[in-house]
Amino acid sequence: MKTFLVFLLSVVLLSCGDKKLGPEEISPLVDKWRLEAVEEATGEKKWTPVSAKDGYVFEVRYDGVILDAGGLPACCAPSSLLFNGQKFVIEPKESLPQNPRCALVLCMACDTWDMNLQNDTLIVRYCSSAGSRFVRE
Repeated sequence: MKTFLVFLLSVVLLSCGDKKLGPEEISPLVDKWRLEAVEEATGEKKWTPVSAKDGYVFEVRYDGVILDAGGLPACCAPSSLLFNGQKFVIEPKESLPQNPRCALVLCMACDTWDMNLQNDTLIVRYCSSAGSRFVRE
């Protein structure tokens, strides 16, 4: 009887952990995204438009890997995404080439990017900072 109770308790505890998303569940993110506006750090939901020449493009690959506009791994990319409130751990499914630009960049530790997708607008928050608004490229 004790063994059964220990087993039952183990199953309950394991099932209560954070649900992690699989690659198929982040498929709405898979695309190229262009920066459209940045949120002002005033605490108000006020957005400042970004011109096309000042913006940048990134891509979310099928396995969650973040690529730059040239298709190389983005510098300072996260190890996980928080997509619409649920965690997705990025695990590359194929090898990634080195991005030579990353040797010139000093990264802040920001392991998780918070991404909220509504229709074709993606709001990204890095390290709990003000947001950046992207549209599909």
